[in-house]
Amino acid sequence: PFQRPHPPIVITAILPASNGIAAAAERGWAPISANFVHPWVIATHWPKYVEGCARAARQARGEDWRVAKSIFVADDEATVRRMTREPGNPLAHYFRNLQRKAQAGRGNAFFKHDPSVPDAALTDDYLVDQMLVAGTVNEVVDRLLAFREKVGPFGRLLYCGHDWPDGAGGAAMRRSMELMAEEVMPRVNRALGES
Repeated sequence: PFQRPHPPIVITAILPASNGIAAAAERGWAPISANFVHPWVIATHWPKYVEGCARAARQARGEDWRVAKSIFVADDEATVRRMTREPGNPLAHYFRNLQRKAQAGRGNAFFKHDPSVPDAALTDDYLVDQMLVAGTVNEVVDRLLAFREKVGPFGRLLYCGHDWPDGAGGAAMRRSMELMAEEVMPRVNRALGES
């Protein structure tokens, strides 16, 4: 980069135990773990980041690791069900399209909690259950804290935007972002002892 100091350089991490993460960390770049891979894949990213930082004699810092996540927060369970379980819901549609593309390329392993899960089991409900953090405020707080405990000490959570349906669905997606910013993240940060 021509600018000194240059803006942060960040790479997207998709593959499990990606050597690209280690190479990027060695150069002082930071990873973003993609939102469309299973948490077991994301859990392999932190050790590779630490490895790359160690090769450069630099301490790995969790605050430099970004994790993208598809999240839906609602005031009530009925809205959560409507937006994540009803046929044609935008969130399952998103993961279904990604899964179909993956199946044609590298395969479906990134969507499975266990490689032995048959491809036929990758229903919309399975994809939503495995890939999406969804629920009421308290449920999402608990799920995000459990997710971070499982995958490692990432310091930045990126809330992934998705196409909004018209009408009530769009209002629910906007409300999700409000609840995330005003209710969920302050509670998550308090639980982690961060501001």
